[in-house]
Amino acid sequence: MTMQAWIEETLARALPGAVVRVTDTTGGGDHFEVDVLASQFVGLGMLEQHRLVYAALGDKVGYEIHALGLRTRVP
Repeated sequence: MTMQAWIEETLARALPGAVVRVTDTTGGGDHFEVDVLASQFVGLGMLEQHRLVYAALGDKVGYEIHALGLRTRVP
């Protein structure tokens, strides 16, 4: 499984019903732009939304995932 697919699957499991779009920005499999539209973000500030995403991705951020551009939105 590619890292892009892993990110998509992991976030879909962590945020059921979310719309997740992941783009590999360099083609190298370690720099990504992630867009997440999730009802779980309702009532949360941007920092809290991003923390949910980072918590779901865990230790891979900073190691296998070298760069992560993140956009979170509410429906």
